Amino acid sequence: MTDASKTVDKTIIDRFPCRNGNINEILSFLPDIQYSETANLSTRGGEIVPSAVSIAGGKSFENNFMIDGLGNNSLLDPDADNPLSHDNVPGHAQQIFLDASLVDRITLHDSNVPASFGDFKGGVVQAATIEPGYEFGGSLFYRTTRDAWTEFHIAPSEKTAFENSEDHKLQPKFKKHHAGFDIHLPVTSHLRLLAAYRLQLATIPLRHLDKTRNQHRRNETFLIKLASEPTLSSELSLSWVYSPYEGRYFKKDYLDSDFTIFGGAYMANAEYRTALPFADLRLQAGYTEGKNSREGPPDLILTQKTDGSWKQEGFVGDLEKKQQTFQFKTDLEFHRFLTGTVSHEINTGFDLQHIRGTSRRDETSYLYYYYLDGSAKRKVFKKHQAQATLRQLAFYIEDILHYRRLEVRPGLRLSYDDFMRNFNLAPRLAAAFDVFGNGRTVLVGGINRYYASTLLTYKLRDDTPSSYWEQRPSEGSWTFWKNNTTATSFASLKTPYADEYVIGLEQHIFGGKAVFKYVQRQGKDAFGMAFSDRQPDGFWYYSLDNNGRSRHESYRLSWEGQWRNHYLSLSGTYQETTSSNESYDELWEQEDLDEDVWYDGQILSKSQLPRKDFNRPWLVSLLYIGQFPYGITFSSLLKYRSGYQALEDTHRKHEELGIPIYEKVKRGGAITIDCTIDWRTFSWRGQQLVLNLEILNLLNKKVATGEDSYELGRQVWLGAKYYF
Repeated sequence: MTDASKTVDKTIIDRFPCRNGNINEILSFLPDIQYSETANLSTRGGEIVPSAVSIAGGKSFENNFMIDGLGNNSLLDPDADNPLSHDNVPGHAQQIFLDASLVDRITLHDSNVPASFGDFKGGVVQAATIEPGYEFGGSLFYRTTRDAWTEFHIAPSEKTAFENSEDHKLQPKFKKHHAGFDIHLPVTSHLRLLAAYRLQLATIPLRHLDKTRNQHRRNETFLIKLASEPTLSSELSLSWVYSPYEGRYFKKDYLDSDFTIFGGAYMANAEYRTALPFADLRLQAGYTEGKNSREGPPDLILTQKTDGSWKQEGFVGDLEKKQQTFQFKTDLEFHRFLTGTVSHEINTGFDLQHIRGTSRRDETSYLYYYYLDGSAKRKVFKKHQAQATLRQLAFYIEDILHYRRLEVRPGLRLSYDDFMRNFNLAPRLAAAFDVFGNGRTVLVGGINRYYASTLLTYKLRDDTPSSYWEQRPSEGSWTFWKNNTTATSFASLKTPYADEYVIGLEQHIFGGKAVFKYVQRQGKDAFGMAFSDRQPDGFWYYSLDNNGRSRHESYRLSWEGQWRNHYLSLSGTYQETTSSNESYDELWEQEDLDEDVWYDGQILSKSQLPRKDFNRPWLVSLLYIGQFPYGITFSSLLKYRSGYQALEDTHRKHEELGIPIYEKVKRGGAITIDCTIDWRTFSWRGQQLVLNLEILNLLNKKVATGEDSYELGRQVWLGAKYYF
């Protein structure tokens, strides 16, 4: 009864209306899930990278994503998103962009999370990949969309630039392809093999130097899985997932500027389960290696022309960031036993991780300026290699106690990492009371603490040399000119955490289960960025600090029911979130957080201001899946997102109080409907052909996400899937 998780099974996953077919999209019908206002921009319809997601008010990089029990989280620089950066490469909260069609079930933990899970302040998302079948068979599929099947909502002021785009952020034309296959091969009666492949490919034509050229985005997923039952009471699973991402770009108005952004990872996983006389034992070991890198021209060159304009060519060289993770886990679930009239189910285990992050530039790169008088200057990006190592050990224990109609689950999670050198003790307490003793009416509550993961970002930046400038007269050689005046420093900090308070009611009603829940979280010691005074070496230093804090409150109501061939899920959330900063790269000093500002007719401290993103107050969703005669399955997702008050710094001061003025900017709400129709055209001797039509934003609603930005309008996907 104290288990507050929500599991989405394959029946729902396979029929869910979604755009790019990733796990983050599947979560959208669940309570207290928010996406960035930039998640589905009408100007970027060709992108395939999973959108950032906020769970229970957490930041997008504060979740713990797992694949078959192993962590799938990037600690390198998960908030970096600019492919044109000279000294950085884009990152993502997840290392592997796992295709949802390879997932058997998704389990979300967003409150009263058991002590067996850590390294999060938002939520835990467990993805279990599909299992090898007991009979030979498989499937292959293909689906596609393009700009001709898409309606765009573009602000009038942006329309000309959009239609004649030379910018990777403005994508008037694109084609997307999503395809894959899987094969199930039973080797023996106790040994089964699965081989699967998925491809997502986008082609984005853009104007470039008076020609039309294509940019590309590509994500592949390879899955090989071996499952065995060595004995009647044991299971062994070996799997390998490889998911490389590739984005090919060129720089606007620059000759020979083609460069490629690489991402993704591979994961090797071994899991053994066995039943002991007194407990169930699970052993797991895995290795994950992910990277964010760039390959491109070694130097960026600007040459002044006689008319004063510049000839521009090249880029600023290769960069690579890599994360290597060894993980070993043990879980022991003791059989139930009694002490008097109280029964106990004790769960315990530990999680050991060794994580190594590296950042390197193999060759020095230059940004050149050549002037008409023959003089020149250049910015130097020195070759370097930086590394940071994190060893993390966590131990947990919890006891599920049953006494009559009461269930209580106290737990503790103790973790230590040698990077920040912190011991963190996270108490967990969840309780449930069966009011009438029939399981139909249950009161729930909980008090919990969750510690977030540690980032390697600033340590790697600290070990990376700052760029500097050299100059050369019209006749002479290169000499030092000046340093960049900013650098990055690293110091050990506290681990960010959130305290959670939960109270709710579960009620079986109308043939289904309704859940009402109130969740409050208070986040403290969050990472933020500080900026020092000028130091004796002439630099101003950026550094990470613990000045960030947040507060999240949500009221959630959901109902889920299933009858015959129909499934219905309803959920509604009202939430309020305040946060000092959205990213660890936002600049906040402690005195800034305590500074008074004028907002909404009252004086507030900056830390009390509403969150800038992921912060629509009302969220309502309705998911329906129904099977009908003649092989037709219909799915529909209706979502209501309320309007909200965006936050804007006016850069003005209150006339009487002399404090900065922040204003509300209204953004409208919207109702959107996505639907899918599957038609099983024939079924013969285990073979099936299913044709698929998906229409996203069926009503072509114009959803504002900013002053001059909107979400995509109606979009059509067509596809087919063959089973054998």
